[in-house]
Amino acid sequence: MKEQNFFQKHKQIVYWGIFILYAIINFILTMLHEPWRDEIHAWLMSKELSVVNLFIESKFDGHPILWHLLLMPFAKLNFPIITLNIISYIILLVSAWLFLFKTKLPLALKIFAIFTIPFTYTYSAIARNYSCIILLLTIIGIYYPKRTEKPIVYSILICLLIHTHSLAWGIVAGLTITFHFYEIILYLKNKQNNIKPIIIGLLLIIINTLIVIFELYGTTNINYTAGFSSHIIHIAGCIALLLFALLLYTIFVLKSHYKEFIILSIGLLFQIYIYMTVYSSILFQRYILFFALALFYLMLISDTDCFDDIKHFILYFAFIFITIFTSLLWFLRTTINDVLYPYTFAKQMADYINNNVPKNTTILIDASIIGQSIIPYLDKSYSLYDISYNEYVDCANVAYDTEKIEKALSNLDAYRGKYLIICNNFRELNNCKLLYNSPGIPSVSDVVTEYFSLYFIPNE
Repeated sequence: MKEQNFFQKHKQIVYWGIFILYAIINFILTMLHEPWRDEIHAWLMSKELSVVNLFIESKFDGHPILWHLLLMPFAKLNFPIITLNIISYIILLVSAWLFLFKTKLPLALKIFAIFTIPFTYTYSAIARNYSCIILLLTIIGIYYPKRTEKPIVYSILICLLIHTHSLAWGIVAGLTITFHFYEIILYLKNKQNNIKPIIIGLLLIIINTLIVIFELYGTTNINYTAGFSSHIIHIAGCIALLLFALLLYTIFVLKSHYKEFIILSIGLLFQIYIYMTVYSSILFQRYILFFALALFYLMLISDTDCFDDIKHFILYFAFIFITIFTSLLWFLRTTINDVLYPYTFAKQMADYINNNVPKNTTILIDASIIGQSIIPYLDKSYSLYDISYNEYVDCANVAYDTEKIEKALSNLDAYRGKYLIICNNFRELNNCKLLYNSPGIPSVSDVVTEYFSLYFIPNE
């Protein structure tokens, strides 16, 4: 009892101590991380394109442009590239503060979540649009009990979620079905509620959904392929089993939280649908999003910050156990590897060019989507020219075609006297002078390394 009273008396001090520690750890991880092509691609798009062109080009990128709009002022003002990661870090810092201080979850669960999955490193140091998902899920989770009081504000938050990432659309559908459609049906039955703001909110969600559909319709990224791989089937099967167990738990134990179960189910099943029919690549960031949605579900159902309720305690324990058992080692290994090894060798490649290649040189490159990581570190007097797509590299093509690359490299006569960057060792160039080659590192499968080789192609 004395320990509990001591904690209650010094609760704010404890919370601020935890938050400051979180801020320090993630700032260090952010500073040690070197952005790779997917991060830099969004920065270059925001830097080179107008808002209108950004909207037009998004169909080739495959993502809504909310994240790009956040980056745009800083990119256009020529802020250093580390700004990209600092923005993501600040977004997660705000998310962690809200999650720690404002959500009704036990402190032990909060500490576990903010220092591991999903708040640490994955969405703070690695700067991508997923950080916006975490922030909005946290805000919606806090605002959820007040949704009937201010439905338009609640709807606006859902609208913003639409513009983050396609993988968030399942949660959008779940939130809309269990509130807007549910309240409209209730009104049609008893006509007692003030339905006008709810209808306005629903119209806002529909309009924003149509905007994003128009924005991304006809996405033509050559690398967006889907298939029923064993990895996808394994993940889908595990999620299906967990949802079935949670369904039984909801029916027989939780009972009143069926809406929250529907939200989580639609959110997770929609992700699986995307992986099976649109884009099958589940990188670590996308994989962590499964746990972010599960944590969001716990925010929605929780109404106390202690473990006194055994019904909720079982779910808290299950979340921690499943995270530890399935992903914690992977998370720790990925984080440590990023600290110990370069995430990309783009800066080293750029430094070599800046110091050794004559200024005002056009350097050829075989895959600009990979090589664009070099651009932020490259002196402005240099330009890159993509030989597979026959175009200068600015915000870069969003895909690479190995057939185009092979065709472009099949005859080097056109490149005599030129410098050529080969990305990720797609091909070695015989009878050419190798000027730079990214140093080898131990086999680290969880780090998305980018290797570069710089050749000079002799005149004869």
